[in-house]
This record gives sequence, C-alpha cells and structure tokens, in this order.
Amino acid sequence: MASSPRPPVERVRPPKAPYRVVNRLMRTLLSTPSRARRIGRHLLLLHVTGRRSGRELVFPVAYRDNGDGRLLVLTNSPWRVNLRDRPDVAVTLLGRQRPARAHLVEDPDRVATVYRGLIEAVGHQRAGRRMGIRINAPRTPTHDELAEAARRDGLALVYLDVEGRAR
Repeated sequence: MASSPRPPVERVRPPKAPYRVVNRLMRTLLSTPSRARRIGRHLLLLHVTGRRSGRELVFPVAYRDNGDGRLLVLTNSPWRVNLRDRPDVAVTLLGRQRPARAHLVEDPDRVATVYRGLIEAVGHQRAGRRMGIRINAPRTPTHDELAEAARRDGLALVYLDVEGRAR
C-alpha cells in the first residue's frame, strides 16, 4: 500500500529533547536586558498560567509587530490552549517583564488569511521556516489548504497588547 502524499501545508514538530535545552537557554538570555537586546528583536518570553496546574508557564516565542500596536505570535504549540478565555498574561520583552492581554484566534479562516498574507509577503520558499510550518507545495498554499492545516494541526494566532510598549 502506497503512503498518502503529504498535505500542501503541515505543522513542524521540532525534536523535544534539544528544544528543552534551547528553551532553557533562551529563557535565561531573554530575561536579561543587556543580552535580550541582541536576540529579543524577534523573540520574547510569554508567561501564562496553566489551565489545569495553575502554575506559571514560560515559553520563548517568535513575534512580529502586527502594525496596529499589537504583537503577533504564530503558533501550533499545545500551550495555546492555556489562553482560551484567559487573556491576562505577561511578556518579557527586551529583558523587561510587562503585563499584557492575549487574544487567541483559532478560527481556521481567520488563521488562513493571516498566514497566507505573511507567506505572500516573504515568499513561499522562505516562509515555512519563519512560520513554524512546512510548505510541501512549490507555490503559495491556497486559503483552503491553510484553513485545513489550521483545523488539522492547530495553527493559531495570538495577538498581544503589551502594557507600556511604545507604539
């Protein structure tokens, strides 16, 4: 029986063990203002409260300026469920922790629209690596293909309104 072809877009699942080490190092680097100046232009620490455990969880995440004063995080990671109906978070941005409000978007059509716009802006050849997805098609994926990936793989958007951030 032949295996089915890969979908045009799919989630990238990085290896867990190396990422634990990298995340630990990134948490240290991004927590210090002098060190965060270098790497913190595209990375921040997101502090969320676990829905079940109630513990503070801290995740290094890539972000981009959304152009409307908010920061945008693209994710397909399981930690996103901690933001459902729980918008109060904190971020460590350039080494300084600040309160923030998170707005989680999991609607496949809305997610597909944003992903497609970003892919078109940087080109499909480079977009996948920057966005945590694998593009298996030799072109920009369609809206429907991206919406299907959002449903299947949990692609989501997190908009962050960071208190005290210059706009």
